[in-house]
Amino acid sequence: MVFIAVHSGAGFYGSQKREKFLDVCSKACEATIKEWKNDSTAIDGVVEAISYLENEIITNAGLGSNLNLGGYVECDACLMDGKDLLFGSVGAIQSIRNPIKVANLILNNQRYKPPLGLIAPNFLAGEGAKKFAISNGLQEFDLISECEPISIDKKHKQYDTVGAVCIDDNNCLASGVSSGGLILKKEGRIGQASIIGSGCWSESNAAVTTSGIGEYLIRTSLARKTIENLIEKNDDDNDTSTIVEKLVKIFHNDFFGSPLMKNIPREDHLAGIMGLSNDSNNIELFWAHSTKSMCIGYMDTAFTSGISLIETVALPRFAGIGCEGCGFHPIK
Repeated sequence: MVFIAVHSGAGFYGSQKREKFLDVCSKACEATIKEWKNDSTAIDGVVEAISYLENEIITNAGLGSNLNLGGYVECDACLMDGKDLLFGSVGAIQSIRNPIKVANLILNNQRYKPPLGLIAPNFLAGEGAKKFAISNGLQEFDLISECEPISIDKKHKQYDTVGAVCIDDNNCLASGVSSGGLILKKEGRIGQASIIGSGCWSESNAAVTTSGIGEYLIRTSLARKTIENLIEKNDDDNDTSTIVEKLVKIFHNDFFGSPLMKNIPREDHLAGIMGLSNDSNNIELFWAHSTKSMCIGYMDTAFTSGISLIETVALPRFAGIGCEGCGFHPIK
């Protein structure tokens, strides 16, 4: 069974745009399943889903990215394969419509040995990343002219990274993220969407993607910490409620309670997590956030359409954290 899940960011979703985000997340999943081929991999699924989100003006990624302090767009993205633990990252890249495709090129480039004893990079930034993308067939695209008309309208936009997690027919997992970064960020700023372990992390039995204030997700390596804690489960810890309990503990111990966050005001402890865990009997989708709300979508090959939802935390169940999960039985 192929399963894809996406999120459009952890933040605040006003009533006027809720339906648009729900629709975009559903359609990103549907596009991924529609394009799935017999030889497609989890990495292909993540790239397809995030590319769809990057092509939507409403999201803060690719085409819809926030402008920085200099009045232009710089994007971050990263991607990780849980099968062989390879990853590709791109930071502060300009004029490329789909940064996640650049991250994928960087990841795949590592599968081949370069000439002259060189080492294939796993992270490229700025002008070098743009040159690499163009040399590998991606076209230059004027993100500023496309985004400028809507940027003023989005000045209070709180949604950060978009992301996706996927499991393929071979039970391999992958995760990825893409972001235009915070509105009016410093030129050259790198967010967690470029940093492996902070923006995403994948292993053989779990994959995670994050959203929120990038600087603090980088401090805490929240994606990797989440995987480390989730995969340390006992034989009787297979129900969704146990994963939810662990997510709450992860937020309190590894984010809110991290020594690296002790001087950060509590109101700035904003993050979202979405991921998949997999064992022989069950696939579990889970998400948690300390923001007002988070929008996710998901679909598998047995669904006729994508499912999306926005979880809003009005009266938090878990001391300021919205946290849920659901299980799916693989169809052989």
